Amino acid sequence: MRKLNGLLPAIVIPFKENFEIDEITLRKYVEWITQFDIKGIVINSDCGEGHFLSHDERKKTIKIVKEIIKDKIPLISGLGGQTTKDVIDYGKEFKDLGVDYFLIFPHPSFRGGFEKDDLIIKYHERISKIGVGMIIFQLQSTLGGTFYHFDTLKELVEIENVVAIKEATFDALKFKETVDFLNSLPKKIEILTGNDNFIPESFLLGADGALIGFGSIFTDIQVEMIEKIKVKKYEEGLSLFKKIEKICIYCFKKPVRDYRARIKEFLVCMGIFKNSFVREPLLPLKDKEKKEIKDLYEEFKNAT
Repeated sequence: MRKLNGLLPAIVIPFKENFEIDEITLRKYVEWITQFDIKGIVINSDCGEGHFLSHDERKKTIKIVKEIIKDKIPLISGLGGQTTKDVIDYGKEFKDLGVDYFLIFPHPSFRGGFEKDDLIIKYHERISKIGVGMIIFQLQSTLGGTFYHFDTLKELVEIENVVAIKEATFDALKFKETVDFLNSLPKKIEILTGNDNFIPESFLLGADGALIGFGSIFTDIQVEMIEKIKVKKYEEGLSLFKKIEKICIYCFKKPVRDYRARIKEFLVCMGIFKNSFVREPLLPLKDKEKKEIKDLYEEFKNAT
């Protein structure tokens, strides 16, 4: 298992006008983002519209990205499905295609559980038998997730092949409490912030890495920012993030579900994507919002 102690961009997926995956643009994008010192690349995630891709499309995405990155950095894939059997079957196929880690999507059945929830624990135990490193996923309810009671979290950490957690409740206090609890356990796992609303602060609160959708853009700045903070050059790190803070806030404003299209529109401004298409039921950005994004990008360019 390789260290995940840095930036792990959860990339967005480009589509053609017919909403099929734009393979040419995807390859260009992956080549662009992997020129920076990222610690892994994440596909089939919430940011990558993994829920809106068919199983064959998810496999296609894995093949494309793996062909480009080979074994230079870890390949992380979101993993979810309707039933546990579905998830295990998908996971075995993903493993055969070269996926190094699974990001385990919270299942809808996780909501409204108990303090020590055997349903959640058993689900992860079954997936663990595939033999691939697992990142458990604590996600805000707005995006379909839930947070785990500490009694449940303790059991999850002890499962073989669990190597990290993505904590994405978008709640700084909840994040700190979770970090403190995890650091009190005998088995240590890596703590990855998924909180795009307080990325640099996450490292001050104890994050080892950042598995984030915002890492899909301005990747070089975020890599450098994390490096500075990790060596305690806090002012330099925070100053770097200040350059893109307004853009981050804009991407994840309400409704947060539109963050994917906003990120894609910034990639259009950067000349990497041709459009910001998202799949229904997600809706395209209105012209007003596209102009606001263009203005923000121009402001960023003029300042740098």
